[in-house]
Amino acid sequence: MIMDSVFGVVGGGFAVVAAGTSAQRSSYVFSNPDHDRVTRLGSHLLLGVSGVHGDCLRLREETRASVSTDKISSAAGAADAARGAVLACAQSANAMIASYDMSEGPTMYAVGGTAPPHRVDKYGAAGCGAGLCTPVMDEHYRPGMTVKEAVAIVDRCIKQVRRIGLASFVIMVVDKDGAREYARRIVKPKADMEKKLSERTCSVNSKQ
Repeated sequence: MIMDSVFGVVGGGFAVVAAGTSAQRSSYVFSNPDHDRVTRLGSHLLLGVSGVHGDCLRLREETRASVSTDKISSAAGAADAARGAVLACAQSANAMIASYDMSEGPTMYAVGGTAPPHRVDKYGAAGCGAGLCTPVMDEHYRPGMTVKEAVAIVDRCIKQVRRIGLASFVIMVVDKDGAREYARRIVKPKADMEKKLSERTCSVNSKQ
């Protein structure tokens, strides 16, 4: 079973998008930048996706192609392109799209299903973890947050999602300085964790 989620927070002068996925029955998560669920579409434009892996890849590549061909720089324009991709070839996928414009500031849109894209003024979530993330955002969101405070909310959401399955996350931010990766919250391979635990145990025993 695949556990995946995408969520975003709009703050004072920035937007944060985070997404992650894992195979619940696997003992670890492969981290491959080519398959990241959050990607940079432009200098000030981000796309986060959730859904079946193949659909997510198709949604990302189709949206990227449209953004490049039509020279799209806004979240609204990219959301329209993403909706076209969802309807055409990525029916299981959802998207959170964020951009920053000097005149409008941060903007975020949610895309999914057959409904038109809708603007996200504060926060939003999609995927298996949406039901767990939304109450967290309801409780902790406040206007005028800093990036650090918004990422703290994202980390609370990640903690909730991990209650139902392993998940590695990529967190990206977009503001006046551009779109960029902020952090990764990686689930370490079970074998690595067991090895480190064993090494710590041996170290403690050797000192006794």
